[in-house]
Amino acid sequence: MAKRMKSCHRAAKLAPKRKPVMCQFDSIPEDVLFMILQLLPLRDAMRTGVLAQNLLRAWRFYPNLEFTTKALGLNRRVHKERRRAKFVRCVNGIVRHHAGTGVKSFVIKHNLHNHKYANYLDRWIYFAVSSGARELTLDLRPRRVIHRIQYTFPSSNFAAPQPTCVEHLKLCYCYLRQPASFSGLKNLRTLDLSVVYITQEDLESLLSCTLSLEQLKLSRCPQIEHLKISEMLCKLNHLDIRLCPLNTLEIRARNLVTFDYCGWSNFKTVICEASLLKEARFELIAGDAADYALSELAPLMPNLETLYLVGYTQMIIPARDPTNKFSSLKHLEMKMDMSSRKHGLLCLVSFLDAAPFLEKFIVHLYENLVYYGEEAALRRLEKREPHRKLKVAKMSGYAGTKSSIELALHILENSTALECLILDPRRDKFAYKYTYSDDVSEVTWRLYHLFISKYLGKSVPSYVRLSSS
Repeated sequence: MAKRMKSCHRAAKLAPKRKPVMCQFDSIPEDVLFMILQLLPLRDAMRTGVLAQNLLRAWRFYPNLEFTTKALGLNRRVHKERRRAKFVRCVNGIVRHHAGTGVKSFVIKHNLHNHKYANYLDRWIYFAVSSGARELTLDLRPRRVIHRIQYTFPSSNFAAPQPTCVEHLKLCYCYLRQPASFSGLKNLRTLDLSVVYITQEDLESLLSCTLSLEQLKLSRCPQIEHLKISEMLCKLNHLDIRLCPLNTLEIRARNLVTFDYCGWSNFKTVICEASLLKEARFELIAGDAADYALSELAPLMPNLETLYLVGYTQMIIPARDPTNKFSSLKHLEMKMDMSSRKHGLLCLVSFLDAAPFLEKFIVHLYENLVYYGEEAALRRLEKREPHRKLKVAKMSGYAGTKSSIELALHILENSTALECLILDPRRDKFAYKYTYSDDVSEVTWRLYHLFISKYLGKSVPSYVRLSSS
């Protein structure tokens, strides 16, 4: 046995040693390596640069520079000042060794609220602009206390070139001032300002120099009380305003197609009569949303085809003929808090009467109580003009309350072209999205089928499909 083991050991020594298989990066063309590096995250692309000389050359042309705590592999347990200093060193090192050409996107997302970092920001913006970056994002979002850095783009005391190549610009948590020598962002297509301190004059001056602008988003900008969208922005097709303290809004851009708004309803709106506005989303946190839509939005938006409306209402059961009408509306989606228990969901019939060409009607409900009354106690509205174009009606969060049964009966009895009625007991969790909760108990499903058969079964025409999802 011992002799056999010695012979095996001797044979292993005499056997030729196998060398580990190594990938020869030097034999791979640089254009192929560059394509591979583009698919890697920033941290992995940096690590591969030390494997071979041609990989290092390819890394120097990495196009998507996104600097975040995760991308740079910074330890979140380290004190924030040390982590912030290391973040600055990492970005400086990468910018210093980069070739300075071929950059597509340049993103800074870190809590740099201290004024001593303003010079670094100037250098990084200078690098991004000089490298031909099309997308530029500066997000200085703090975690707890809001400290705002005073930053001018481009800074008046820094000899940066005019950023004519930038097409997408996003700034968060900073001041934005416009120097006298600033000539505009001529190729800018999207502008996103979130918690940015900019005056009305500077913003309008900036917009007047960005004639290629297609999308504008303003979120929580506290100095924007009066906003005018000039007719010079002939390419602007999307406008999004959220939680800005607006008093007046004047829209003269004729090619505006979509408009999103979240905030208060106590502001005056002026829209160009020739506007092509087709889609609008309104999330009102104060005021009667339903009444505001019928009294204010209907006359301003004659070409509107799609409307999303979120808020609460105290409207009463409507009269037969509404004063203002959405003459082009085809899709209406509502998430209403019905504070008026006396009239309930029947007040929403106003929108059906005000939109004679409506084809799809969706209501998101938050009902908890169920109705155990008799069918005779259900209210009916007097006969009026039928809804001739309505094809699909839907209620999410349907719980069989008296109010929802009355609205469903009204739709069934007054919609001559109705094809499908959807009564979904699941609740929609987000505005403008079809995301439903799945926590519907078996008892709820049994009550759902009971209400459907007892109150709506006889009223469903043969040509209408009744569905639960």
